[in-house]
Order: sequence, then C-alpha cells, then structure tokens
Amino acid sequence: MNNQKLLKWFPVLLLVLFVSCGKKEAPKLNFEFQGYEHPTLRYHIDYPKGWAITTDPGKVRLLSSQDAYDKFVDPTSKGSIGALILISTSKDSLGGDLQKFYDATLTVDKDKESIEKYEEVTDTKVGDKPAKRLYYRLKYDKATIKRVEKYLVTTDTLDYTIEFISFNEMFESYKPVVEKLVSTFGFPKKLEKGQEDPGNKPSEIFSTYNNPLYSIDYPDNFNIKAAKKGETGSTATFSGYRLDCTFVVDVFPSQALSVEKVFDQNKGKYPGAGGQKEATINGLKAIYLNYAGAANIGSRAYFVVKGDKVYRLTLNWFKPQEADYISTFEKMASSLKVK
Repeated sequence: MNNQKLLKWFPVLLLVLFVSCGKKEAPKLNFEFQGYEHPTLRYHIDYPKGWAITTDPGKVRLLSSQDAYDKFVDPTSKGSIGALILISTSKDSLGGDLQKFYDATLTVDKDKESIEKYEEVTDTKVGDKPAKRLYYRLKYDKATIKRVEKYLVTTDTLDYTIEFISFNEMFESYKPVVEKLVSTFGFPKKLEKGQEDPGNKPSEIFSTYNNPLYSIDYPDNFNIKAAKKGETGSTATFSGYRLDCTFVVDVFPSQALSVEKVFDQNKGKYPGAGGQKEATINGLKAIYLNYAGAANIGSRAYFVVKGDKVYRLTLNWFKPQEADYISTFEKMASSLKVK
C-alpha cells in the first residue's frame, strides 16, 4: 500500500525536483560602500568599494569589476557576470516635468532597444525627489537575459537617468547596490549668494589610482583620463573643476639613461625654466624645474627614473588659485609609488 502511494506521488516529486533544480538561486553578496561627489555637478552617491568608476562628459560609469566588462559589450560572451550602473545627466529642456521626461525616454528606448513595452513602470524616489522606475528584460539566447532597471528624475536644471544592468539571477545579487545608491542620492545644494562652491577646489579626501607601472593618490573629486602612448608608454591626466589645473603622469623608455641625463635631454623643451631642483619620490632621486606655462598658469615638471622607464610628472595650476592647488599637487607627487 505504501509503495502504491509512493508511485502515485512520484511524478509530482519529480516535477518539484526538476523545477527546484532548474531555477538558479542568486548568491548573496556583501558590499562596503564609499562616497563619490561629481567634481562639477556636485551630486553625491554611495557605491561599493573596489568597483571601477570612470567619468565622461555627462556620464559616470560604475562597474563591479573590469573582468565583467566583456559581458556588457557582447552579452552572449562567456565572460563573468557583473553589474554596471550608468548615471547620465543632461540639461533640462522640459521645464522639470517628470512625465514629459519619461515620455521622451520611452520613445528613445523603443528605437534603441526595440522594446515594445516596459514590464514594470512605478513611481518611486531618487534621494528626496519624485522619480520613475522602469524595468525590462532583453533575451539574447536561452542562457542570457539582460535585466535593466532605470530611474528617471528631473530637477530645475538637470535631468538624471540612473541605469542598473546585470544578467540572469545575478541581477538580484547586485540589486542592493542600486537600492542604496538611489535611496541616498544627494543632489547638489543651492549656494547662497557670494558663497564659493567647494567643488571648485581639490578635495581633501584622496583616492588611489593604480596603473600596472605605478600608483598615485589624487583628490577624489578629480577626473582621470588615461591612455597608452605607442607601444611602450602611457599617460594619465588628473583634473578637477578647472581644466587648466592638471596633474599629468607620463611614462616612457629611459633608453638606459640616468635621471640626470634624462633631465638634461629634456630641460630645453621648457620655456622660461628656472634652475633645477632635487627631491626624493618613492625613495628615488627626482629632478624638477618650474617653468612658464600659458598666461596666468604656473607649471612644474618632475623626472624620475627606475629601470628602463622614465616617470614624468607635469603640474599646471591657475596662478590666482595657487594656494588651492600647489600643496595638493605636491602631495600627489610625493605619493607616487613606482612598481
């Protein structure tokens, strides 16, 4: 009799087992958050430590890891699944009307992604402001479903779009990140008449930039633009609110020359250069000079040599704000660690 009952319920048990095995559970991830303030737009976000953050005009990109990037370029690739958050801003031309902003976004997304409709559209908040939350999925193949959650919010001057993207069940694992970001999103505060914008000065809080050849500390409200130079060199430019105030790190071959020889070969390229001075950076001898840059701009160049590489640090600052920049740039130079 017991065997008959077991046989009766066996198909049901198989179905339950099949369903439970077929559904992947989202792994739980733990995050430790840190703050970031946009150097010019002055909005504030909290994002996980260890995530890569890059900036372009009108856009900030947060990526869970560089290894996950390939999956966003080609969703059907076999790369690791991570999360991407894009924060885009544009000048408001709709009178701060959230519904009009939503309508305009819907039209663009239909053209761009061939979306027939959003699966979910809900009213919510970003920080302390009303917002629209949009959710949809795009299926690429049986094993790949891109899941997107988008937040729209508008102010008197700017429209913001916060886009959170991941794949399959990992969307749920990373969702606490965007929930934290939107709930604590800090919009820029209006300045009182005559009040100086603190975002115009280098931050006193420093982050670390890591390059395969060196690391350097920089103010966390600075932007970074990095690029390769030929086959053997690279350059990274750090700048804040003032684009004429920059700190540039160039790396190029030393051709087996000492720092003294490298300095002698290059010093003639700097107009109005003063006498050479010496310093120590990362335990290495550094030779530098001050020179005449553009009008109202002070400039300095350091040279450091290790092995087959020259590390050149070029500092430019707006002279009327020298007090705000020179000490920050000197701190950056002293933090250089050659690998």
